[in-house]
Amino acid sequence: MYRSGAIRLDQEMQVIVKFIVGLCLALVMSLAQAQEKVSLRLDYVNSGYHAIWYYAVDKGIFKADGIDLEVLEGRGSAVTAQTVANNSVMFGTADTGTVMGLISQGLPVKIIGGYLVRSPNALIFPKSKNWTSFADVGKANARIGYNAGGASAQLLPAVLKAANIEGRVRLINMDPNAKPASLLEGKVDAIESFDFLQIPLLEAMGMPSAALPYATAGVNVPGLSLITSTDMIEKNPALVRKMVGLMQKTIEAARKDPEGAIDSLMKRTPTLKRDVVMQVLKLSFNLLETDATKGKPLGWLPPETMSKSLDMLVQYGGIKNKLPIERYFTNEFVPGV
Repeated sequence: MYRSGAIRLDQEMQVIVKFIVGLCLALVMSLAQAQEKVSLRLDYVNSGYHAIWYYAVDKGIFKADGIDLEVLEGRGSAVTAQTVANNSVMFGTADTGTVMGLISQGLPVKIIGGYLVRSPNALIFPKSKNWTSFADVGKANARIGYNAGGASAQLLPAVLKAANIEGRVRLINMDPNAKPASLLEGKVDAIESFDFLQIPLLEAMGMPSAALPYATAGVNVPGLSLITSTDMIEKNPALVRKMVGLMQKTIEAARKDPEGAIDSLMKRTPTLKRDVVMQVLKLSFNLLETDATKGKPLGWLPPETMSKSLDMLVQYGGIKNKLPIERYFTNEFVPGV
């Protein structure tokens, strides 16, 4: 009798265990099926400040919110913005000034959150030049290496005009990856880029370097932003809001674990120099906030700053067709506002 009862109990337990296992499998399959595929194109080729996105993917930050994120390398902010506009990719990180210029030309994209809100754009050169102003660059008839599709290059004409050295320098268009090598080899006297990106790389290769921030010439526009198409905003505003919120989580996670973030980057691009990209990542954290964003959540862009940036771009020729400021950016998708 006892043995018969034990057998029945064992059989019942097996049924319960099978039911629980089946339920768990069904839940896992349901979650897997619920994952929404989303693509994000970066502004530039992989470097330290891009590590945060790969880290978030590896840590499951996006999957936990139902997103299967594909991160793609970029080839310049203008190219990224164009691929977002034509729906080749769903989201992108791109230079704010570059995007504003393209929106003025009719590109159907919009800035939905600030990423590196402090401007990193600068002219980078060997310290041995002893340049202290853009006037020195003009006096030297400097050869400047630039990439026409890059973020800093889009603002360079405004800088040259504002500094009154337009026509007194020679601009040499080249691939983004060729700029540091060209400077090291003496083929150019300076390059345009993000100072926090290039100086660690150049100094690691034996060239003490300095920078003239664009802001010293009066061209001060927020750095990188998260963008999407106006079509995406209209058709899937819930996803747009989710992506801005996930950008906040992504930044915070990488700030807490920069070593882990660089591990994720090195998995994708093992040829990078770890110490260099680590320095780049840490320096990028200094660009996440400004005095104007204090007390506001990550991703929030100050309307006054954006309006002044727009006026500056119009003044110096970066923008020919000035549109209402709300056509360029919105804070409506920033969680916590």
